[in-house]
Amino acid sequence: MKKNPVILLLIVAVLSGCGGKRMAKGPSDVVYILASDAVREQVQTAIDTTFSFGIRTPEFQHYYLTSWRPLNQLKEFLYYPHTIVVADMNKNDVASRLVKGLLSEDRLASIRQDTVALFALPNTWQDVQTLIIAAGYDMDKLSDFIMERQGWLYSKIDQKYIERQSRFLFGRYEQKDLSRKLGNKYGWTMRMPSDYQIIHEYPKRNFVWLGRALPYRWISVSWEQGIKTEWLTANGLFQKREAIGSLYGQIKTEKRFLGHKFVELSGWNALRMWGLWYHEEEARGGPFMSYAFYDQKSDRTYVIDMLVYSPGEKTVNYIRQMEIMARTFHTVGKEN
Repeated sequence: MKKNPVILLLIVAVLSGCGGKRMAKGPSDVVYILASDAVREQVQTAIDTTFSFGIRTPEFQHYYLTSWRPLNQLKEFLYYPHTIVVADMNKNDVASRLVKGLLSEDRLASIRQDTVALFALPNTWQDVQTLIIAAGYDMDKLSDFIMERQGWLYSKIDQKYIERQSRFLFGRYEQKDLSRKLGNKYGWTMRMPSDYQIIHEYPKRNFVWLGRALPYRWISVSWEQGIKTEWLTANGLFQKREAIGSLYGQIKTEKRFLGHKFVELSGWNALRMWGLWYHEEEARGGPFMSYAFYDQKSDRTYVIDMLVYSPGEKTVNYIRQMEIMARTFHTVGKEN
């Protein structure tokens, strides 16, 4: 397909200085949206509510923040990990010209036919990057379409977040020997970043506690043989977490603000519980996350528990990193 010379000049200007695909720069927990003022007014609510999820830490913290930018900053923010360009195809501005330069004729025809469309373009200019194109000829309809596709939009951003954080966590200094040790000794393992270590092992209690400091991040694994159906209920998992807290040492689970949901965890149907923990005597506390699931291969029920203590920081990012660790958990056969 032939491109208009003006459009080609726009693409060249955007790409100038890129020099190959480097890791996308900028924060992983911010979604940048490039739009004109008029377009922003019509679609902002739909996009902002898409990224309104978060947890109490104890203050509410979003998984992602949205940062709206004017179109004259388009060239700069196209290089960031998560960028959404919203284009009114009735206009002849930098956003619509970029869309026409990037998309195939088939995709442009689909926008004309349906009047709105969403496209995810991974690693367009930088590595571990997602560029989302939201384009249409009817901005009210585009806003409704984004609301309908919130799950799709969120997942496209979240997938790249997990990929980026995984590279950060499991770099060249990943502790593969520690992972093998856990697998050989206990029949389960997970990938270990360079700065995590075993804090305590209680083999007779089927409990292993790992973590790191500054800020404090703890992740533990508990298990019992067979199906522990009570761990797979809201009240039962709360009671199990109270028992885990006693092993940590005077750690309690706040009954308020608890959340529960069945989710998929690396192939298991897991009950996830989240909320706040506190110390019985000291002025300490923060967020936690627990997963309980039954593994048929080992005929065991597992609980993976994680907590963070980092006052004054955005602790939700640390919890999310440990969730990525938890998603590498798998059961293995012990070596003879």
